[in-house]
Amino acid sequence: MDVRIRTVLPSESTLIFSFVTLAARMQESGEPIQKALRDHELTRYWQNWGRQGDLGVVAESDSVGYPISCAWVRLFSREEAGADYVGEDIPELAIGTISTARGQGVGTRILQALLSHCKTRYSGVSLSVRIDNPAIRLYERFGFRRTSGSPIVNRVGTESVIMLLSFDQSGPGQGPGVD
Repeated sequence: MDVRIRTVLPSESTLIFSFVTLAARMQESGEPIQKALRDHELTRYWQNWGRQGDLGVVAESDSVGYPISCAWVRLFSREEAGADYVGEDIPELAIGTISTARGQGVGTRILQALLSHCKTRYSGVSLSVRIDNPAIRLYERFGFRRTSGSPIVNRVGTESVIMLLSFDQSGPGQGPGVD
């Protein structure tokens, strides 16, 4: 698959919104995407995109004609964060990939690109992921580890784990199984 990766622009909140719906697995949960316009657990990831600390990358494919994957991080204060909060200096990562591009290495490439940018800015990155999401294996290959606060009950009532990657111990592309 022809893929090029670029930085998400501060003006691209709509792009982030579209991938929030994928990252949150809304379709799989039977949730209408319109919920992401009002639900704080979802709006906090995309509204006012481009603020201090926001950083994202998007994978685009000429053959498909639109973005196929997006990964981004955002810093949250304690007041605006959810149950998956790790700290004000640790951004939370979100990533979404369209279904037809899954299993082709796009997620690995985009995560590697984002984490290489993050490593120069932050001491680590956190994320929350549903226990049944196969992407857990991808995160573990990059060195993410479950935190002691896991599992948590997520917004749809199932369990998620909070994972943390500390750049002091293991940077992107240095974990086992990562090219």
